[in-house]
Amino acid sequence: MTGAGLRAALVSGLMIVAGVGLGGCRGSVSMDLAADAPADPRIAGINVDVLGVEFERTDGGTEKLEFTRSERTDLILLLEDGSLDLFTNEELPDGTYSGVRLLLEDNDDASVVTFDGREFPIILAQGSYSPVDFTIEEDESSSHRLMLTLDLRRSLSFDEANDEYTLTPALRAIDPDDAGQIAGNVTTACPPGTSLQEGGAVYLFEGEDIQPDDIDSADPEPYATTAVVSNFGTSFSYALRALPPGDYTLALTCNGNDDAPSTSDAIRFQRTANVSVDRDFVTHDFN
Repeated sequence: MTGAGLRAALVSGLMIVAGVGLGGCRGSVSMDLAADAPADPRIAGINVDVLGVEFERTDGGTEKLEFTRSERTDLILLLEDGSLDLFTNEELPDGTYSGVRLLLEDNDDASVVTFDGREFPIILAQGSYSPVDFTIEEDESSSHRLMLTLDLRRSLSFDEANDEYTLTPALRAIDPDDAGQIAGNVTTACPPGTSLQEGGAVYLFEGEDIQPDDIDSADPEPYATTAVVSNFGTSFSYALRALPPGDYTLALTCNGNDDAPSTSDAIRFQRTANVSVDRDFVTHDFN
């Protein structure tokens, strides 16, 4: 299915139901789903069945927005098409919401496909809630928008012993009206045995002057990561989108492909820089 066809199927062809009866509640939420590139540049497709999302409330309760049937989705298409419409003006019960996570159907059909035609199974694990902060009040009309970005570098890990991947969705969520982005060119020379083509990646940490570290479930953990991409083989660049305003530390590595989530790996960072993000476009080049 093409990216446009997938979007049409999710938006038009699926009826959406909430986890509880909504009664007269008039608060609603709209959501898009985007993705950052996986660590392994050999990956051509990540095929999963999307069920919907689950919200966490500050009182400990949860609410779900689910499709009446799951829809097969290639997450790599989200890199090409920019974003996927998940829900538009879907009602939620009143409450203060503090987290959201992606729901995937756990079945035997999930797979990773590489550019050389190999196919690997995926074990689907439940991801943590990404922080959100909005309130829907009973009998009050309100509308909230969220951009969900799936960080595939932090979400996807490979088990060489069993030749299988594990996908634990790591999301960041933000109101797109508040979002900024960072992008730039990369001309930094890589150490011997590494390259921007194979392992170039940019990590983003919350706060200034952070000593960067790999993705290992220990602080400091990156808030977001993205791959360095080749522009027709002549230059390299990166982009981090859907970022809340604030002060951050950027870090560039040439062996990001060696970073396996939840394990401590010897990731070497060639350059770091402090950046401030607002609701706009920030440029930082790594030279």
